[in-house]
Amino acid sequence: MHCGRVLAGVRWVALPPDAMRPREPRRSRRPYAGPPRYRATPRWSLRTWMPAPEPGNDGPLATPPAREPEDALRRTAGLLVRLAAVTAVLAGIAALAEAWRYGLLVASRSSALSAGPLAFSDALVTLVGLLAPVMAVATGAQFLLWLHRARGLAATISGTRPARSTRAVVLGSVLPGPNLTVPGAALAEVEHAASGEPATARPRPSRPVRRWWIAWDASVVLGVLAVLRGLGDSTQALADAVLLHAVADVAAAVAALATVVVVAHLTELLAPELRPAGREAVLGVRGPGEPAPDPAPEASAEDGVAARGGRGGGVGAEVG
Repeated sequence: MHCGRVLAGVRWVALPPDAMRPREPRRSRRPYAGPPRYRATPRWSLRTWMPAPEPGNDGPLATPPAREPEDALRRTAGLLVRLAAVTAVLAGIAALAEAWRYGLLVASRSSALSAGPLAFSDALVTLVGLLAPVMAVATGAQFLLWLHRARGLAATISGTRPARSTRAVVLGSVLPGPNLTVPGAALAEVEHAASGEPATARPRPSRPVRRWWIAWDASVVLGVLAVLRGLGDSTQALADAVLLHAVADVAAAVAALATVVVVAHLTELLAPELRPAGREAVLGVRGPGEPAPDPAPEASAEDGVAARGGRGGGVGAEVG
């Protein structure tokens, strides 16, 4: 009862929060003055998007191994082969387009031509004439990258040093005149070093390298002749330029296909990839001192290749 009489004489007043505390004056917002500027390089940085994983029961994650030169060469060769194949297709289409245009020129000598075939021929020649050079330049750049890695790997395998520097090979492959000899000589040197031939012997290019060399020189010479003939103003010069462009496109397609062959050949020579060669089979059991038995007649040729160890004669066949 005493507590109730005391509480009955108390006056309760409800106030909002922070009503008794004086308010601070409101600051006016300054206009935007641009991004912040620092007198020196800040030492703070943003936190990474994903934090590093914590080590588990097996310890921290293993560091990924560095890419070996063989793997890098095979990856570069794979992309180069695809680019060269696309270049060969575009060059073949360009040759057909130029041949069709030459046929229209011959037909126009005796009769007038309709506008439809002429417009389609011009559109096709223009389109392929833009795509084919772009793909050819991309293929050439990838070829120089592959050649650089192939020369380095061949030097490592043979324990020698390349006769030409990388700069000399790149300039010799681009400049008119030296580009007829430097790329083919570089391929011959790579093949010579990768084959284990003595460094003092003269390189003798194999058939794929010789074919590529001839196709490359023919495409370069015919391309230059087509461009020079196209500078003429006469009607005969323009007709000859169309025919030379068709022949040059055929030579470019052949050179691109030869690039596919020679790149696959040298890549397999420098960085052979072990592939399964069938299944291993037990051909016979002999004791010590007994001659080796003849293979069973029912054994297939695939089993025989597997028993010999594949291309290199080593272990690498798939076990069935």
